[in-house]
Amino acid sequence: MTHSPTAFNLGLQFSQPPEPDMRILSAILSATMAAATPAYAYTVEKMWAEFDASKLTVEEKRFLQFGLALNGKYSALMDGAWGNGSQRALEAWARNAGLDPPIENWEVVLLAAESADRVQADGWEQRYFEPMDISFAVPAGRMRQEPATDAFLNYAHTTSSLRYSLNLGDLPQVVGIHTYALSSALPGTAPYTLRREKVLITSVEQAGGTILYARSDLRRNGWSSVVLSAAKRDQNLLNAVSGSITKGWSNGIKLPPGGEIMEGIASMATILAEAGQDQPNEYASLEAMREGMTAPPATPVPSPAPQQPAAAPAPPATPKPSDQALQGSGTAFFVSEQGHLITNAHVIEGCETLKIDGRPVSLLAADESFDLALIKAAPQEAGVVAKFAPRPAGLNADITVAGYPLAGLLSGLNVTRGSVSSLKGLGGDAIRMQISAPVQPGNSGGPAVDAAGRVVGVVVSKLDAKLVADATGDIPQNVNFAVRGEIAKLFMFQNGVEPVLGDEDSPTLDPVTLGKNLEGVTRLVECYAVPK
Repeated sequence: MTHSPTAFNLGLQFSQPPEPDMRILSAILSATMAAATPAYAYTVEKMWAEFDASKLTVEEKRFLQFGLALNGKYSALMDGAWGNGSQRALEAWARNAGLDPPIENWEVVLLAAESADRVQADGWEQRYFEPMDISFAVPAGRMRQEPATDAFLNYAHTTSSLRYSLNLGDLPQVVGIHTYALSSALPGTAPYTLRREKVLITSVEQAGGTILYARSDLRRNGWSSVVLSAAKRDQNLLNAVSGSITKGWSNGIKLPPGGEIMEGIASMATILAEAGQDQPNEYASLEAMREGMTAPPATPVPSPAPQQPAAAPAPPATPKPSDQALQGSGTAFFVSEQGHLITNAHVIEGCETLKIDGRPVSLLAADESFDLALIKAAPQEAGVVAKFAPRPAGLNADITVAGYPLAGLLSGLNVTRGSVSSLKGLGGDAIRMQISAPVQPGNSGGPAVDAAGRVVGVVVSKLDAKLVADATGDIPQNVNFAVRGEIAKLFMFQNGVEPVLGDEDSPTLDPVTLGKNLEGVTRLVECYAVPK
């Protein structure tokens, strides 16, 4: 993958760890705290109460999530939203530490304290990178800059295999980044992908056990991409960084003064001091806690009520008929000589068998967010495939749409003409564009081509005229939509099919020639399933 260099300066400086603003673990293990104590939220008495995340601030919960990620127990966003995933990660950390459920407040305070020690050791900070308009975690105390490559600025964590590559570029560069990531996946592994209007994520395991993670966000200066890599042994660090990526500015990785956890730390120090644990080894904190945290007498648990006999199983459902019937149809078009075709995801939804020209074809991939699907039929004749425009269609550009609308009423390929009436879809949707070429049910999945016959979009839908008329009192005319050609190319790249590009200076085709070319690559796709 080659990119033209994009000059941008993040102004990053990584040297010594930042001056510490807290020494939490030392504070916990020190018995020299002042005897006078404020009224704590996590008072000494409450340290054995069952943990309730709703009592914590978002900032405290983000810190705990980051600490769990550093421990290798959490791999989602550090957003401070404490759901089932965060709770499971906390319970996994506790089990690994030899602690039994339910989770108590003192265990959470211990996790925070140990996490704070790790954060400070490497100088972990949540930094805002203004040119990219995103924030993410960096081990500022142990980070060095590596030589730049192509359009990437590169950085390395000095005590692990974690590497950062940062890019500020355009959509073609983003396509190249995520295409490379997918192509490097170890055979037999399952890459993770997320595709949204303004964010793309790809995560794969590569040969040799390296984990590669790429995230691209559309921000004010273009597409900001963060590419992370690490050996599997350091995947916890990669997860911590990837989960910290935030659009725009975000709060730092720290515990707020006066919060529940910071006040619980003082309570914990009091408990340890009363247990006579003066100045224990700070690396034996868990053992110190086990000795010092003597739980109050347990409340007797009432015996469970006798179990009722399980209900008798329901009789098996009546088998459905095995004969499949035609449920609907749409349009697809060839994009490779190997027999790959593009259509809409909603065209193939619920289908048990897909047929083209009366023969079954295979579904290879579908993406609901893009509303695109990739199917595979018999190989095409050499050269008889749709070519994509190298650039997006401009506003008011002439387009031609081909498809098989109303297949039960009309026969043969239907071709209509119009223009690009808006570069965005409904509500500013950047995945789609608005077209004026008439479309009908069954056109979905068909190609929208420019005057040179190059694909600039994939027909996806028409505006619901009745719905709009009910809402506005007016009937819309020729308000239809197509998935943008750049998105279709990205979807193909993601699934291992390289789009064929037309020449930059391709000549304008006369309408008859254009129609013949579309007839050669466009097909009716039929959906079969057992009737319900």
